[in-house]
Amino acid sequence: MTDNSLISIDFDALDHNIKVVRDAVGPGVAINVVVKADAYGLGASRVARRLVQAGASMLTVYSPSQAEALEGVTVPVLVLQSVSRLERGGALHSMLVAGRLHLVVHDIHHVAELIVLADEHGVRLPVHLEIDTGLARGGCSPEEAARILQAIAARPELSLAGIMTHFSHAKTSAERCAAQMRAFDLFIDAHRALIPPECVMHAASTYASLRGPSLHAGMVRVGIAWTGLAGDGPEDGERFACCDDFRPAIRWTSSVIHVRRVARGTSIGYGWAWTARRDSTIGLVPVGYADGYPTLCAHSPALARDQAEPTRWVRVRVGDWVAEAPVIGAVNMDQICVDLSGLEQMLADLPNGGLGAEVELYGTDRSARNYLPAIAERVGMRPYELLCRMNPRIPRVAVESAQPVARVDRGTFRAAVRAAPEMP
Repeated sequence: MTDNSLISIDFDALDHNIKVVRDAVGPGVAINVVVKADAYGLGASRVARRLVQAGASMLTVYSPSQAEALEGVTVPVLVLQSVSRLERGGALHSMLVAGRLHLVVHDIHHVAELIVLADEHGVRLPVHLEIDTGLARGGCSPEEAARILQAIAARPELSLAGIMTHFSHAKTSAERCAAQMRAFDLFIDAHRALIPPECVMHAASTYASLRGPSLHAGMVRVGIAWTGLAGDGPEDGERFACCDDFRPAIRWTSSVIHVRRVARGTSIGYGWAWTARRDSTIGLVPVGYADGYPTLCAHSPALARDQAEPTRWVRVRVGDWVAEAPVIGAVNMDQICVDLSGLEQMLADLPNGGLGAEVELYGTDRSARNYLPAIAERVGMRPYELLCRMNPRIPRVAVESAQPVARVDRGTFRAAVRAAPEMP
């Protein structure tokens, strides 16, 4: 039931957010935009092209199949996954031959596999050496990295295009970021003789990029920044003016398809997780967990508090009226209920007192309770998770800021006043 559900991506906001990053890092630092998982489910091919136009000089994905979707882009694509074989022919082979497919070296054994891969495709393969400075996930130790540098320098099949690391606490600890950067810089300084001048160093993700030039190196890798959902900034007390400049680019909308009135004391949905505390107006919206809308665990403390302290809210819009409404009861596979009580004046001119009213599930107004990061925090998830959960069946539409559909939170609205509920 996604026919009346729509995800709008404001391309002007993408342009603006890359400019915010550019202003933050300065002209001498390259911008690598992360578009893993189909650009977090927003459509990598189309989004990536716009981000390149806005100033990205490299793109990062996780797997070869994700890179293949970017065949037509004009900048290099870095694949993070350990890759040892690629089929000849097709998009990836073409990208290899053009020098636009870069792979990451993870250990000394991987070097030998990449040499074979380069020979099979008849190319000099650009590679990035990943050093583990504390994340303890992918990459290799500094000691093994030194041997890898020697092996790459000795083989014409490989070209050292980059040296990289990943921060483990980019959002939560300036101290930890600084410690990892010191380890990274020490390694670079100790092995300058094996590093060609064209090799680019990169370590900082979005939140590390905002912390200042000491973490920028030659290139930053930004993901959540381009979506505009990085406005909260780091979590360790640091606050940067540029955080306020990010413009959220994603808006998810649907509409009310059914309205009913229920008497006080009526319980709604599976498990009766919500009970009307007054005679109430309930709207049905055809979006559920199959579409990626977040649920609450049956035994979560948040579920027990959800009636008094709703975790998920939507914005309801009719003409120039706008109001927030809580999601009530259990989230179903393909529908949710929202409490429209107190909004009868706003909905009066619509059929059955609400049919067809626009429902904004995720909005671009940071002060609203349906702002995606705000919902993510209340349900115990990260914004990335909510983005990636949105079902691919829901149409994605690119809009410009000048078009009304992308300006829902930028116009001047009359706020609908919700009547206070009668407490039992």
